[in-house]
Amino acid sequence: MTVALGYLIYVSQAEEGLDDDGLAEILTHSRSYNAAHDITGALLFVQGRDNRRGSFMQLLEGEPDEIERLRARIFADPRHHTKVVLEQGPLDSRKFADWSMSFRNVKPEALAAHPEFADMAEPAFLDRCLRSEVSKALPFLCEFWYSDPI
Repeated sequence: MTVALGYLIYVSQAEEGLDDDGLAEILTHSRSYNAAHDITGALLFVQGRDNRRGSFMQLLEGEPDEIERLRARIFADPRHHTKVVLEQGPLDSRKFADWSMSFRNVKPEALAAHPEFADMAEPAFLDRCLRSEVSKALPFLCEFWYSDPI
C-alpha cells in the first residue's frame, strides 16, 4: 500500500518580542514532532527591518492527514498571526526528505533575487497573500534553499 504524499506552505507574521531563543524553541519542538509523525520540510524566518518582527514561511511534507493535524496546531500557536495557506496539494516526492525541519533565519536582503518574495517581512506581503496574489512558493523555497548562498 502506497501512502499518499502531500504538502502545505503557509506564511505568518511573528508576534512582537519573538527572539532567537523563541525561534530555537520553535525549531526544537518542530523537529521532534515532525520526526515522530514522518513530516519533513523547511522553515524560513525573514527578519523584520529596523528590529521589527519578522515573518515565517513554512513547507510541510508528509501524509495529508498528518499535515492537516499539524497545520491546526501551528495555526493555534499565539507566537505568530496572520496565518495564510499559500499552497497545498499532492507531492510526487519530498523536496526536503533529509530534514525533519530545515531552517534559515535571513535578513530581507537575502531575498532580493526573488522579487515576488523580497518583501516577505513587510505587512504588504501578507496583504498580497490574503488576496491570493502570491504564487509559486514551492519552486521559490526549493530554489532559495538549494541554489542561493546563505
